Amino acid sequence: MLLSLRHEQRQLHLGVREARTLAGLAAEWLRRGVTAADLRRVLCSGLPSEGVRTAVGFLAHRLREKLPAAPESVPAPEPPPPPPALIVCAGPGEEHMFRPHVPWATTCGPCYREEQRAFWADAQARAEAAPEPPPWRERFAAVAAGGAVSDAEGSGC
Repeated sequence: MLLSLRHEQRQLHLGVREARTLAGLAAEWLRRGVTAADLRRVLCSGLPSEGVRTAVGFLAHRLREKLPAAPESVPAPEPPPPPPALIVCAGPGEEHMFRPHVPWATTCGPCYREEQRAFWADAQARAEAAPEPPPWRERFAAVAAGGAVSDAEGSGC
């Protein structure tokens, strides 16, 4: 990053040895949470109007004087929880184990999907086998006449 400063400001041209002497100071900025782009902006902005006599001296001064305060100690993040224990799948077929993604799961994903397919196929078969409800006009007439529409007739609103 220090060697690339010359691309933004020709006055800040550094040699490799000079950049190595400043690398420790620049690394401290990065350790304190400053991004490389922000560090580049701090070093290249607000140059003296009369120019920079020595790039290494100017940058060393800036790196020391404008060093941000050390960040407050941040507590170490908690380690991630261990993966859930393996449990035996309650689904059909050979006995197999899986890790539940929710605590109440008793079947693995493929077995659960198969159960759902069977449930909805049964629900669809029952719906197709149910008698067609009477048209709305007949139901309305039955209610208006004081008669009640049976549950089997009134379930198809």
